[in-house]
Amino acid sequence: MQRTYTGTMETAFPNHPVFHQINCTEARDGSLDYRQTEAVKRYHPDIILLEYPVAGDHPEFPLNEFAALEKPADLVAKRTQDFPAEILKVDPWAAADTAMWREVAKSWSEGHQIYIYPTDGPHELLSEWREVWEHMYPQATHNWVWWVQIYLREKLMANHISWVMSKHSNMQKPIVNVYLQSFHWKHVKFLLSNPSKDEIYDYYFARFAQEITLAEIPKHIEKLNPIFYKYWQKYSDFR
Repeated sequence: MQRTYTGTMETAFPNHPVFHQINCTEARDGSLDYRQTEAVKRYHPDIILLEYPVAGDHPEFPLNEFAALEKPADLVAKRTQDFPAEILKVDPWAAADTAMWREVAKSWSEGHQIYIYPTDGPHELLSEWREVWEHMYPQATHNWVWWVQIYLREKLMANHISWVMSKHSNMQKPIVNVYLQSFHWKHVKFLLSNPSKDEIYDYYFARFAQEITLAEIPKHIEKLNPIFYKYWQKYSDFR
């Protein structure tokens, strides 16, 4: 049985950022969700955290290096141009993503700096078994291996957000738009609240206690999936 955890992340960031989490539905029926675009207009954020994969050890983004009015036009254009039709056929939600970037670019053009950071795990972790999970969701949530991948992604999200907020620790009460889905943000907030190893185990894996123990998880992952094992050994709280 999973125990209720009552900790908070209030003390995680001494500069007391104001977080606004906004979902975005990745619909494939042609409808678009502009909530994240509207949130840029509404909250005038200082920082935006995206559910994009991170390529290196830290979630850097080239446009962050430049002041609001000095963003290179070619780099801005790459983010604000329309996606090709063949991409929109596969991922129609990308058009809503472009609308969000255009609103950010508008803020830059008006002199308001917005720092943007990807925060998810690397592409190889995100894409591993994607095809399998896609065809068995939501049944996948009853599989402990699915929760291994979710935990590893969210552990990396928490690490990346901590790094970002540390980098901007000089900002007092920065406004932060969080564009992680609410499912992930709930878990990331838990991880940012400095839980113990036992609390993390209970939160993610206690429901599978009769199926597999914590001591057995890495041994099974090593045999089952080298990508998951690689990230478990490098980032998990139980390595």
